[in-house]
Order: sequence, then structure tokens, then C-alpha cells
Amino acid sequence: MVNKKLKYCNYFSSNPFLIDVFKVDTFSIIMQLSKVALELMYYIFDTKSFLEDKFVFDINEFKQFANKKTDASATQALRELCSFQVIAKTTTFRVYWVNKNIFLDEKGMEFLIKRLKTRRNI
Repeated sequence: MVNKKLKYCNYFSSNPFLIDVFKVDTFSIIMQLSKVALELMYYIFDTKSFLEDKFVFDINEFKQFANKKTDASATQALRELCSFQVIAKTTTFRVYWVNKNIFLDEKGMEFLIKRLKTRRNI
């Protein structure tokens, strides 16, 4: 059984996406994510947070952006993106490393937007 709590995601003091150079299948990741994780991924893309190595996650801003009422959905999205190596936790609270390779994939981001629109209509 996989533990779904965010506290079980690993912490990294330096950017793990600079060390691990691996081929990322953006399309496969997007197809496996839940709606709320897609919304968080789009939030990172829309706010241009991926342009920096790290971003500060403002949970209230995300909840307003995604029209969510509870912190649980945001936490679920963070956990999913960590497990798919889209983001990684830093040693600082609410600060995350960003895997730029995913967000710089133009076709992948176009697919993300289309997939999110489809998921919102379900």
C-alpha cells in the first residue's frame, strides 16, 4: 500500500533535477495525474513559477486559482507531482524544486491545457 501523505515525499537540499538527467515523458505523466494535480501543474505553468529553480507554494492562492475549499486537495496535488518528479520538496517549508524539463516542453504544455479542459468538463 502506498502512503499518500505529503510527509513521505523526500526532501532535497539541492535541485535533484539538475543532477538526474533523464528523459521525461510529459504526456504519460499528464495522463496519469488527477484533476487537482493537473490544476496545480497548470498553476505552476500559468504563474511562470517554473522559470525559477524553486517556487514558494501559496496554498491559499492556489485554492483560489483552482476554486478549491480545503487544503487537502492542494496537499494531494503536491504529493502527486512529487511522486511523478514534476516537483520536489526542499528543506524549506512550502518551497519546492521545479523540474523545468517538463514545463519547457511546449507540446506537453499544450496537451496539459487540453487535458485539463477535458477533465473539467467531466
